[in-house]
Amino acid sequence: MPSDRVDATTVSSLPPLAPVAVIARRMSLPEYYHASIASSRHTLESPRHAVFFLKAEGRLSPQQWQHALDQVAAANPGTRLRLLGRLWWARWQSDGAPPRLRIVDHCEWDMRSERGAEFIEATSLPLRQGPSIELIVAQLAGSSTLLVLRAHHAVMDGIGGMHFLEELFRALRGEPLLGSNAAYSDTDLMLGVGAGVKGPRPAHLKTNWLTGEPAGDEIGDEWRRISLGPPSKNLLARLAAALAEFYHQQSELPAMIAVPVNLRRHVPGLLSTTNFSNMLRVPLYRGDGTEQFTLRLKEMLAQRVDTLYSRVLDVFKLLPFSWIDRLLSRTLKNYRSKKPLETAVISNLGRADAARLSCPGFQTDYMFILPLAGSAFSTLICVGEQVEMTLNLPKLLASNGRFDALVEHLLMRLKN
Repeated sequence: MPSDRVDATTVSSLPPLAPVAVIARRMSLPEYYHASIASSRHTLESPRHAVFFLKAEGRLSPQQWQHALDQVAAANPGTRLRLLGRLWWARWQSDGAPPRLRIVDHCEWDMRSERGAEFIEATSLPLRQGPSIELIVAQLAGSSTLLVLRAHHAVMDGIGGMHFLEELFRALRGEPLLGSNAAYSDTDLMLGVGAGVKGPRPAHLKTNWLTGEPAGDEIGDEWRRISLGPPSKNLLARLAAALAEFYHQQSELPAMIAVPVNLRRHVPGLLSTTNFSNMLRVPLYRGDGTEQFTLRLKEMLAQRVDTLYSRVLDVFKLLPFSWIDRLLSRTLKNYRSKKPLETAVISNLGRADAARLSCPGFQTDYMFILPLAGSAFSTLICVGEQVEMTLNLPKLLASNGRFDALVEHLLMRLKN
């Protein structure tokens, strides 16, 4: 995620960072939204999960994984969240079930698309009963292992997942864990930092779907993992410009490129597995490229637009989960006619050190992250010298060879 250093004086209204053993607070609106998706039987969505994959050489015993998982759960209360109450009074309490360990033998999945990946969602992550987080250890051919961290998005974001994984491998290496040091929510942070932000809120410009009008009758999504090779300069901006260029082959409207931003940038040193991200939407007009994207995103970050939040929005917590799900999700009635809020989403997790995601007997080769369903959603992660992009499209937008055409276009534009 993009991050610029922020003056620490902007966070003086927030509690000081200190080791946290318990979380007991009301659910924030972003968490409430993530929890609502797929809560109704009348929508076509699946539960919103954050899923991380590490492919490695070597194997550890179930006992080693369980011991490390227990240590992570003890040090990070956000891994044990249990949902209590309803509507405005919905709240988290960190006395829930700890993360679950699941072992999968003889996994033959090629890790390139959703085909063969049904085992990932074979179990539920219920927020009220728990657990809301699961660690899957899948045995691949030979001595290789696929490690999968799967968490409900209401309790974990991308950077929170990276903190969880780094804690897991600290435990496996026998190192002290860092734990968590903030019990407040993403909206608490936004209100604490954004109170002094001035200027107009960004306009919500009308846009269209990335690959043109929906076509066909297929319900659901498909995704692909695309290996981009060694890291290159300005990859986020280059990907944004390439997506906008593809989009402008069929639309004159601006391409709205949504970028999740890590709110932890406003509180240097903040450690947590929970959600601390907000979305910025960067417009790109026909003919715009990497320079325009970079300039507009930097301006938004400098103006702290990512911290803008109004308490008025909390009124949505007076609506049941199922109502929000039916209002915002795809249904049999609207899945062909639903309009997009953004053209494409790019979640950039940046570069990770393979050594921090490895331990004796388990050496991570590469990593990728599952994009969220429902839109043109891409994720970027670099481990060592390997960048992996994972791209999702609703099947209505992937039809008629459009997914192949999009991938071909991106590979051509993103060549080093």
